[in-house]
Amino acid sequence: MRILLLLFTCFTILSCSSTPSPAINYSATQQNCVRKLIQFKQTVKTQGVQDAQLFWTPDYPSLAFDRFSVALISQLTSDQSKAQWLNYVSRQAEIQRKIEYKNLRNKNAINFENQESCAKQLTTSLAENNQFWSQLQQHPPIITSNYQNWQRIIGLYPVSKLFATPSIHTEKKRILSGFIEPVDDDTITYAIPDKPRLTQQEIQSWFSQTTARADLHWPLLTDDQLTQLLAFYTPEFRVESVSLDDKPGLVTYVSDDQAAVNTNAPIVYVNHSFTQFHGRILLQLNYSLWFANRTAKSSLDPYAGKFDGVLFRLTLDEQGKPYILDSIHHCGCYHMVFALHEELQFSPTSTKIESPTRLHIYQPQSADILKISVSNGEHMIKDVYWGESNPFTRHLTSLNYQTLRSLPTPEGLNKSLFDKNGMLLGSERLERFYLWPFGVASPGTTRQIGQHAVAFIGERHFDDANIFDTLFLKP
Repeated sequence: MRILLLLFTCFTILSCSSTPSPAINYSATQQNCVRKLIQFKQTVKTQGVQDAQLFWTPDYPSLAFDRFSVALISQLTSDQSKAQWLNYVSRQAEIQRKIEYKNLRNKNAINFENQESCAKQLTTSLAENNQFWSQLQQHPPIITSNYQNWQRIIGLYPVSKLFATPSIHTEKKRILSGFIEPVDDDTITYAIPDKPRLTQQEIQSWFSQTTARADLHWPLLTDDQLTQLLAFYTPEFRVESVSLDDKPGLVTYVSDDQAAVNTNAPIVYVNHSFTQFHGRILLQLNYSLWFANRTAKSSLDPYAGKFDGVLFRLTLDEQGKPYILDSIHHCGCYHMVFALHEELQFSPTSTKIESPTRLHIYQPQSADILKISVSNGEHMIKDVYWGESNPFTRHLTSLNYQTLRSLPTPEGLNKSLFDKNGMLLGSERLERFYLWPFGVASPGTTRQIGQHAVAFIGERHFDDANIFDTLFLKP
């Protein structure tokens, strides 16, 4: 007991001691802007409507960060790369502020247009502020880990992982066994109607043109190009459908505090992200299906409960071709990685960190669409393959994932689907009572993008900027 208390005390001291970032010398006008932005965030916090998808810090009040943008900081060596990066993180912050403002119940004290004008002026001033760039390099934002060290200390993690490892391997074998089972006859195939008529040559020209303009070779496509790509590469989803729990739908608020999935209209939620793969910046297309429930297999099924869903992430290579597919459930569970190119070779596994389920899926010449089969009830991937488009599908409508950050309620207000910690209240699972020693807060609970821990042994986040560097050898 004394040892546990000593460990906990040491952890507390280490976690609470940090070197404060030096203040940037702003002009009087800029300082006024800083105060407005910080006061806005304080109002957001007071009303409990913080958005957890991006990280915000008062050190850089007009900016917001994800793990990818933070990882790029050390590579910002030219004026061009700095300008692109600053535009990216300021745009992220602008979107976040709009969402949080929309979700405020009381907006009376805020002049939002004036605040946004102020934020743009502040960001513009940072471009030529050497002190800002120096501070950024010396004191980059630190995005909080989704692992709680105190849980691992109290839960005797070194011992717990020894007992858990065999069960993890058994579960992976069970998941892989689903790939050799036939898909049920009651399967419904969903697909996007009227896909854009793009050619690989056209897509490649988009990528070559935008990366040629960037020192970082960052594929910053236009909004229209991204919309077309998301539609063009949307997979066909083949879902075994035994009950309403197996129909992907629209997430809505049915009361001020109660969200639900409306299965009358099949929906896929889409957005894009970026990753670094052995020094290359690659574009990622994200597709998210939401289900009303994970069906219980028994009266005490620890994995069953309200809300379920799967997030599919398609990483494109530098020419805009499908390169890697990986997937998680919305809780961060069941990470699966599919290599879509023959040049990719998986790294050797390590006992220090849990490996995802891994498979190679190669594309035949005649195939033009990625097809993903999902099981009924637990919504597990049970097949991934390339094939020809099926003309007999149920139409799937695309919605931007960002809409989940601010949904209308019956009372005429707006509210995020997720709480201030990026959790979906009401989606908790019984498994949280025995998986907590591995450091993940409320295992099994549905989470917002940016909050997904995907390994119980070791640490890995779904949005880690270099996640594939650890999973694949350098081509």
